[in-house]
Amino acid sequence: MASTRLKQSCAKCNKGGGTAMCHGCQQSFCTKHFLEHRQELSQQIEDVGQEHDLLRQDWNRNKNIDTLLVRIDKWEQESIKTIQTCAQNARVALQQLHNQTNNELKMSFDKLTQEIQDYRESHDYTEIDIKNWIEQLKEFRQIIEKPSFVNIDYDNNIASVIKLIKVTRAQYLLLPFSPGKQLNEDNSPTDEQIIGSSSEKFGESFGNIELSTDGLTASCSRTNWDMSCISGIGCYSSRIHHIHFHIENKTSNYLFFGIITASQQLASNISEAMSANGWWELDYIVVNGKTKAGKQTKTINSCDDVTLILNCDKRLIQLLHHRTNKLVGISIDLEQCPFPWKIIIRLFSANDCIKIVHS
Repeated sequence: MASTRLKQSCAKCNKGGGTAMCHGCQQSFCTKHFLEHRQELSQQIEDVGQEHDLLRQDWNRNKNIDTLLVRIDKWEQESIKTIQTCAQNARVALQQLHNQTNNELKMSFDKLTQEIQDYRESHDYTEIDIKNWIEQLKEFRQIIEKPSFVNIDYDNNIASVIKLIKVTRAQYLLLPFSPGKQLNEDNSPTDEQIIGSSSEKFGESFGNIELSTDGLTASCSRTNWDMSCISGIGCYSSRIHHIHFHIENKTSNYLFFGIITASQQLASNISEAMSANGWWELDYIVVNGKTKAGKQTKTINSCDDVTLILNCDKRLIQLLHHRTNKLVGISIDLEQCPFPWKIIIRLFSANDCIKIVHS
């Protein structure tokens, strides 16, 4: 039986015979059109190179910040003008009220003057009259020394005409350079790993830790004197983040809540690492891995809720105990605990269990 070979035809001229396959577009071409196809690709890569060079030139002479500075200057001038107009209106209103009140006071004072004069001339007055005049003179004295005919206050009945501005970082997403990579060359988390606290879950663990399938609950399977620990998957370097925890069960004396720098690997006694900052309970403070002993109180109990607050903008972490409404805080030294941060929890005894709560 004679064998047959399926001939590929040229994608340009449909001729068979000698053809070559392009593994990019998966098309076959005859010799002539294959060369033309390669020339087209060469032209396309030239176009890409030109666009790349133009982009770099535009980047190097980027004046976008100048435009933004102009916007801020414009807002400043408009706000100053608005404030000056409002201040001038207030001055005019104040002067009008002052004149009106002065006229009213003058009329009352002239009346009192005439009354005293008349009684003195007629010698028709008693102790009661003198006492009344003294009281009236005291009232006039108070008005002169401490004028209370006008109040200067903020108008809370209308929306503020001055809109305060602030500069924040816009959210943007860079395409990954290669599929599957989550770390850069120095093994620090990339922007793709930075997530909001509303998506926080438990991730890496050390010791006898068991995680729920959804990553929201961590429990200690047995007592570990080196103390088992668990970190979150979130990395934080800007803005303010609230991570809410519910203490499912607590059998140990203390639990640790805090942060470490995201590049720090979990290990035994992680709370003694240089970048570790946080609290055993609420009174034993850990700063840069060193414990500052406080009162030996066991505030946190089973079924309690606490919120760990990461204020990256102010380099501050806080721990709020909901039942007692107690709030404690630590200022973070970025030289010892550089950005980004990640949360760290330490569990001590068997059956200690904690859950991340998403509002």
